[in-house]
Amino acid sequence: MKIGRAVVHALRLPLPRPLKTSIHDIRAVDTVLVELQGQGGAVGAGYCFAFGDRRARALQALVEDLAPIYEGQDATATRVLFERAWRSINFLGHAGVAVMALAALDTACWDLAAQAAGLPLWRFLGAAGNRVPAYASSGLWLDRSVDELVAEAQGFVSAGHRAMKMRLGRSHDEDLARARALRAALPPGVRLLADVNQGWTEAQALRTGRALEEIGLYWLEEPLPYEDLEGAARVAAALDTPIASGETEYGWLGMKRYLDARAADVLMPDLQRMGGITGYLKAIALCEAYQTPVSSHLFVEASGPALATAPNAVLLEHMDWWQELFEDRLAIVEGAVVLPERPGIGLGLNRTALARLRA
Repeated sequence: MKIGRAVVHALRLPLPRPLKTSIHDIRAVDTVLVELQGQGGAVGAGYCFAFGDRRARALQALVEDLAPIYEGQDATATRVLFERAWRSINFLGHAGVAVMALAALDTACWDLAAQAAGLPLWRFLGAAGNRVPAYASSGLWLDRSVDELVAEAQGFVSAGHRAMKMRLGRSHDEDLARARALRAALPPGVRLLADVNQGWTEAQALRTGRALEEIGLYWLEEPLPYEDLEGAARVAAALDTPIASGETEYGWLGMKRYLDARAADVLMPDLQRMGGITGYLKAIALCEAYQTPVSSHLFVEASGPALATAPNAVLLEHMDWWQELFEDRLAIVEGAVVLPERPGIGLGLNRTALARLRA
């Protein structure tokens, strides 16, 4: 499958309601989507994003800069093309917007390569099955009232989810009260996760983390700023609740820093900060070598097929921010994302949405 042109779309996806975490106030998701055109009408798709249109324009410029590395090449040479692109950004460094831009192209290339083989991406990558246990991550935000939390949680259960994530970062007493109320409202078999979004100090993490242990959280995510590996390691050692982290680190060597420091019990590499599927697979393999569970961060359409290959996988993050970019939506059945049987990522681009959301 020879790659033809790379077509780049600058998109702005407004959120139905502003979202608040302990350190974010999000109103729109500025996205750069790339499609690699193949033969016979085949199209491979991938995207990267930022919060802010100027930042997204920087991503777009780097995607367009890297695109000639892929144009005219064999789409099935995914790893070779990734290594060429990886070497080409050496001067910029293997972190930041250059890696994020590469992720969109690398993901699109894997999508096209799987289509060339006539296989769904999950099968092309070597997965045995197309169901990946997942958790709902599209709600339970910090600015919701307790009644809103409970209503959203009940909606997730009705939609087929058996795990979901709330956000923490108010006061100690408020966080504890909200988590208790939500846990009490959920059926016993539904897992509850909590994300602090790097909003606590070490002392807060130890105090509130210990108080939350009565609730039986499946994991406590990013209690400290991501760069504080030593503090995170102390928190992970002190709490019985598993600590999940790693989404802000770049590249598989970033995951190695976490693993060596024992800064988390579950690692959650971010597809765009890994540089796409190629880098994400390297991160999964590294975590397996360290006998450490692995999850994902966003990019459910591409992270799902990759995570399906991992014997050390736990839960896939299901976030719905980008689902309108695709013709089909991923089904949730008995707590698992069902990956499509169509070749490639298998969802198809929604051309009407691409036109409507053009930035």
